[in-house]
Amino acid sequence: MKSKIFLEEEVKNKERRFGSDSFYIPVIIVNTDGYNGTPSEKPALFTNSQIDVATERAARNPEDIPEDITFFEHLMKVLKS
Repeated sequence: MKSKIFLEEEVKNKERRFGSDSFYIPVIIVNTDGYNGTPSEKPALFTNSQIDVATERAARNPEDIPEDITFFEHLMKVLKS
C-alpha cells in the first residue's frame, strides 16, 4: 500500500470547543478521478479515535483490503458507502 498517515504530524485544535479533541491528524485526500479528469486534493483532519476505529475495522476485515490499493483508498471507499 502506498498511502500513509503519519500520526506524529498531529496539529493542535486552535479554536477548540468544549468536548472536541485537542489535536487532529492532518492528511491530504487526493481524488484522481476529479472534475474533467483533473485530480483534486482536499485537506482532512482525523481524530485519534477515528484512526482507532479505522484500524480496528481493518483488523476485523483483512479480506476487504485489496493488495492493489492502499489502506487509505480502501478507507475512503468505506466512508463513501
